[in-house]
Amino acid sequence: MKTIRALALSGCLACLQACAGLTQMQDTTAKFDQGVHTATAAEMTLFHQVRAAECARNFYNSAFTFATASPDRKGAYPANQSDLDLSAGQCVPQELTDDELAIRQKLMDTITLYADSIQALTNGTSDSALSKESQTLAENIKAFGAQQKFSPRGTQSAAALNAAVVTLTTLIVDHSSYKHVKDAARAAQDHLAIVVDELKAENAADAKGLASKADGLTNQMRAAVSAARDRYGPASFLNIVDARVTLRALVVTPPDVAQLNSTLDAIVKANAALARSPNGGAMPEITDLIARGQQASALFNTAK
Repeated sequence: MKTIRALALSGCLACLQACAGLTQMQDTTAKFDQGVHTATAAEMTLFHQVRAAECARNFYNSAFTFATASPDRKGAYPANQSDLDLSAGQCVPQELTDDELAIRQKLMDTITLYADSIQALTNGTSDSALSKESQTLAENIKAFGAQQKFSPRGTQSAAALNAAVVTLTTLIVDHSSYKHVKDAARAAQDHLAIVVDELKAENAADAKGLASKADGLTNQMRAAVSAARDRYGPASFLNIVDARVTLRALVVTPPDVAQLNSTLDAIVKANAALARSPNGGAMPEITDLIARGQQASALFNTAK
């Protein structure tokens, strides 16, 4: 009887330990999913600010041209400098077009859907753990990559980038071959790093564009306040104050992009920790990811 009781107690203890391990892993993957979503939300904010910066640059270029236009002898201004649209008119960005934004969105969705699928593994191995909408989106992205439609701006080849997207979305759509988070994370690691490297390259290019727009706007502001000083003297001090406030409100600085890239790196590091650590062993890296994602979100949400 004692032997049977001991075996029963041993079995209960093993069950409790297994349940505790599962609960711990569920908490770990839920936080990983949270951190990835926070990071990708900040990334999308940058993309929209890049488009807004182009529209603002175009308006201020037109405004500067209008302000510095010279009339002819009859007092008439050139046709393209005689009027300035001050309404919030429709802007169609040309540097980051709607189609290009949609492609970047697909890269971000690849990462977030991957994080969702990792969390789903701790709730069971059925693909039904992911919504039909998520599965459909992953399948669409997979088809896009299979057609070699992702064009890299960084050091990755087009073949490598498209293959990485296809591999990740295949795992998302059908992860039945992976019974454990550790195995899935290990299989995804190199491919996740390729997608993240591409996004970092996009961000670096955006940073250069933002810096260029900031320099151009600063030069225009400097010319304007110089003219105001020549005409109004001490009263131009108010123009200088207004110019500084305007610049701070409009410019997205490259350090923000550096913060965002470090957050993307944290996604790769957190996934690597999931690939090598059982249960909750990846929590330090995931906690760092969440913190960096929140910092990046705060920077971009207060940039305007």
